[in-house]
Amino acid sequence: MISKTSFSVFPVFVLLLLTLPSPASDPNQAGFDLPRPNGCHAVGTRTIVLRDPRRSRDLLVTMWYPAMGSASAVAPYMDNKTADALAEEWKLQPNFQRFVRTHARLMAPIAQGTPFPVVLLEHGSSVVPAIYTVLAEGLASSGFIVVATNHPPDSLISVFPDGHELKFTPYWPAEADRRTQGVAIGKFADEVLVADVRFVLDQLEEMNSHDRFWHGRLDLSKIGIVGHSMGGTTAALATQEEPRILAGANLDGSTYPGMNADVRPIPVHKPFLFLATEEHASGETRAREYIGSESNTYYVVVTGADHMSFTDADLVSSRFKRDLKPDDSAFERALLASTLTRSLVEEFFAKYLKAAAAPTLDLVVRVDKK
Repeated sequence: MISKTSFSVFPVFVLLLLTLPSPASDPNQAGFDLPRPNGCHAVGTRTIVLRDPRRSRDLLVTMWYPAMGSASAVAPYMDNKTADALAEEWKLQPNFQRFVRTHARLMAPIAQGTPFPVVLLEHGSSVVPAIYTVLAEGLASSGFIVVATNHPPDSLISVFPDGHELKFTPYWPAEADRRTQGVAIGKFADEVLVADVRFVLDQLEEMNSHDRFWHGRLDLSKIGIVGHSMGGTTAALATQEEPRILAGANLDGSTYPGMNADVRPIPVHKPFLFLATEEHASGETRAREYIGSESNTYYVVVTGADHMSFTDADLVSSRFKRDLKPDDSAFERALLASTLTRSLVEEFFAKYLKAAAAPTLDLVVRVDKK
């Protein structure tokens, strides 16, 4: 059941998470396969380090991409050190990552044909890009090259190939009032996170021109960005500020007091998708912190979802929470939420980067401008 409401000329609708048909799954196994990507391509993945000497900054970047069939190894869900940090943070069973099976192949050859549109993927604070694997694999299978940057010190941990690590460090004054903290967060978002986005885009242009593997494979005239939580804030700001980005999606990310001189909403002026929880949508801003172009901003309220439902987090926690038995009903709800998120984001970028149909998004009731 989908109930549809519109508060303005912008489409708004509510998805009732618990009434959607459940994908087939077997949560009673020792581990589990992540939801299978629903596109027509196999998926490859590789992680690279991008060095920005001007800012003395190294960035781990994981890319998922449409691939040719390959006998190369299946990609691990995440490296052991990252999993150890996440297990400590989320109180998960040790070595849980060994039981989570992905669908991407390491270093698989990229699919042939025309260049593929690019979607940047931005993580939330104190997490890692790997917890968006369901979304990333789905987008890659559907014909997008997904570029996920690990942003220290906002990520939980960055583990570099040479073994050195960078861990999460708050970049706001812990004892300050909320507005002062918001100013610091907004400054970090603009001066570090959005700057990272620009740097990565510059590097993609170099790779598309000179890298043997990526040469001519990235369609840099069709770039989108999606982010969750603080990454959603980054995605919105980058969509607003970076002319190379054509469309943006924000998964329950907010503005903060002190950002944009406290003027809300912040105009994006481009196609924009905002997925929100009921809690977010019922708050002071009603999930209207950002607005896109008239008639192509989508606000989607997912009932029954929590802030982490737009990631793999609830899937993993339902199976591997320390000292608790696996929760089958929680697993099924998490499966619904993660595949719903993937479907809506895929449709949005297919519409605005590929000029394809978006049947679910376009079920929205529109109202005339008053």
